Amino acid sequence: MTAFEKLSKTEAIKEQSRQLRGRLAQDLADTTQPFDNEGYSLLKFHGIYQGYNRDSATERKQRGEDKVWQFMVRVRIPGGRLTAEQYLALDELAGHHANGSLRITTRQSIQFHGVIKSGLKETIAEINRSLLTTLAACGDVVRTVTTVPVPR
Repeated sequence: MTAFEKLSKTEAIKEQSRQLRGRLAQDLADTTQPFDNEGYSLLKFHGIYQGYNRDSATERKQRGEDKVWQFMVRVRIPGGRLTAEQYLALDELAGHHANGSLRITTRQSIQFHGVIKSGLKETIAEINRSLLTTLAACGDVVRTVTTVPVPR
């Protein structure tokens, strides 16, 4: 048995993913379909989770319609420190590409919920323009270091 055969399914996907790129760019271009299992596994390393709108799932299923796929995007904020400009940029972005809310996590990250696939690329680009990132905000990575809220 080779070392590669001993890898878990997720580790094998990562090993073959071209540095966690996989087919994400091609799959992102097709806004009519959700990401497949490989893409779903890789999205986490880019701070993204794929899910569906559970509020409408049962009703849509009864009508024979597909699920409405949406995404949660998590911003990695080491130490939980943002400038006012960064916060305002994230707040504006939540209104344009998410469900209008920002969720602050216990690990001092910020999450956008309800992002649709066609808005993912622009959402990530805007986050990056505000000098923040989603890389390593999810998945089997070292989590951000949290700091106390006491002023210096």
